[in-house]
Amino acid sequence: MSESKYVLVRIKRGLINGLKAKYYVLAAEKPVEEQFTNENLRLERIDPQINFVWWDKPAPEIPADFFGVEWEGFLRVTQGGLYRFYLLTDDGAKLWLNDELIIDAWKDQAPTVYHSDLLGLGAGYHKIFVRFYNKFAFGEIILGWIRPDGVAEIIPQENYAIPSDTKIVVEGVTEGYRVEFWSGGKILEAVANKKNKAILDATKLVKPQDGYFKILTPDGKHVFESPVIRDVWGGDVFQLGEG
Repeated sequence: MSESKYVLVRIKRGLINGLKAKYYVLAAEKPVEEQFTNENLRLERIDPQINFVWWDKPAPEIPADFFGVEWEGFLRVTQGGLYRFYLLTDDGAKLWLNDELIIDAWKDQAPTVYHSDLLGLGAGYHKIFVRFYNKFAFGEIILGWIRPDGVAEIIPQENYAIPSDTKIVVEGVTEGYRVEFWSGGKILEAVANKKNKAILDATKLVKPQDGYFKILTPDGKHVFESPVIRDVWGGDVFQLGEG
């Protein structure tokens, strides 16, 4: 088979713009930070950004007072340079970027703004994690940044990313053929099943990855190699067809 006969098209994009959010109920008599546990978890959802003022319950499952939230995902930086982050919080919050604590505002307080140091960030994806708690009715949290061009803004939804699934699917592949995903080396591989689908375990992709796919026969003969594809991630679905 000639590889020029084939084309690989992404028919579903797995990247979701937003952050994975976990909402917890908290007990007034216990230390707050010890209560972010599965036992206290009441709601998981995708939040488009961190920009909330709560005069009442954040959700029907969550009380108006004594609750906590964790947000996690990736921050997409389109322009490398110096960034400064800010949190407006009532009550306490912490912000980690690339597993480094850059804002620590963990205390009971009225709405207060905190700033990080200037941080040099390259273009691409950076791991982000925020933990927040609120005591008593009324809570507020806003996460923003000051970009290299001097613009200060609440971080937009399009700058956050999470995967929609833990698998990447390549359809239209002959049963028994092997599909490989390469990015500076082979990262993922899977063999096509009877439904002509190769299902790759995307949990090994810790962030969106630029790379290309190879397809090989059971005896290792090269069948197809795709061009480099941007931001491959869990939840992507590709279709192999004739060009």
